[in-house]
Amino acid sequence: MTQDRRSLPPLETLVFFSTVMKRGGFSAAAPDLMVTQAAVSKRIRQLEDWLGTPLFDRGARHAVPTETARRLAEPVRLALDYLTTSLDTARVSETRTLQIAANGAVSMFWLYPRLQAFATSPDACNVSVLTADDPNALTADTLDLAIHYGEAPPQGWTGTPLFDETIVPAATPAVAATLAHHPHLPLLDYPRLAPDWINWRIWHDRRADSPLADRPVETCRSYGHSIGRALAGDGIALASLPMLDTLVTSGRLVPVGDDLTTTRRYWLNHRLAAPLQPNAITLQRALLPPSSPS
Repeated sequence: MTQDRRSLPPLETLVFFSTVMKRGGFSAAAPDLMVTQAAVSKRIRQLEDWLGTPLFDRGARHAVPTETARRLAEPVRLALDYLTTSLDTARVSETRTLQIAANGAVSMFWLYPRLQAFATSPDACNVSVLTADDPNALTADTLDLAIHYGEAPPQGWTGTPLFDETIVPAATPAVAATLAHHPHLPLLDYPRLAPDWINWRIWHDRRADSPLADRPVETCRSYGHSIGRALAGDGIALASLPMLDTLVTSGRLVPVGDDLTTTRRYWLNHRLAAPLQPNAITLQRALLPPSSPS
């Protein structure tokens, strides 16, 4: 059915009518509509003129709904509810929850502390974090932002480098001070869930002259688990800097060997096909280094 403006009354008159029916009168509806009683009466009169029939019998003290008004009340309410729900699903809300993704190590050691600071700032908004070590999960269409590891952003994504990858063997200060006296203290390894991750085997290939090469290797459940065991004094972990900057600057972990800088970086990216929403831009600025362009 073809519709034009003449086939429907002004939407505002239906909103006023529904509110009057809900509240039981012009005076009671006025505060909800944030107008005067006279303005309510004017909008109802406008709808009555469009319908060609009265909706209220205006007595000395009260406006009593007519039979037409009573028949119309429920269909109008349902129509307005349906319209409101439909518009809410289509509208991009300033307060909707942002979706950001990162692998487990980045989330645990780098992202969460910064999100905590963001959450207590004047710019705070709702943020949901997807943590996944599968690179494919970090490129989902539902994401506003994602932290990716590699030499460049994934195809279809663009962004800004957060930091370059520098890896150094690290242990607690107590372990570092007595390292030579404990040759069997293990190197704490982890499963390579992505082909470009660097573990102890790759470290030894690139640092064949390292005095750590003869130590036994123990495989932990995850990268985070290897760092946890290193913090407990159980061995030596490969610390990715500056992802673990808070642990290193606080002195909880100290280097016990030469560092290794790779050609890879950690990037804060967003999809090329989806422009960033205002809240996502605010979060992006909060996460990027001060000198980085946003």
